[in-house]
Amino acid sequence: MATVTLRLTEDLQRFVEGQVERGEFEGAADYIQALIERAKRGQQNMDNLLIEGLDSGDSIPLDASEWRRIRADVKQRLSHGQ
Repeated sequence: MATVTLRLTEDLQRFVEGQVERGEFEGAADYIQALIERAKRGQQNMDNLLIEGLDSGDSIPLDASEWRRIRADVKQRLSHGQ
């Protein structure tokens, strides 16, 4: 396993220490490794979603009307906690 040295602001250092103190991680290295693993899974998920989108069928034009509809849909979902 490789060793990486990080320089954190005092605020970020306190935050990491707080996360460790909650007992979920054995130390700062475990916490940071968990964050990187989560980011990696997120990237893999995004890649899969992009491929799914590309394979989903014919494209539709994204004109101003369609963007208004998309924004309205997102606002409604956010207001309902989705």
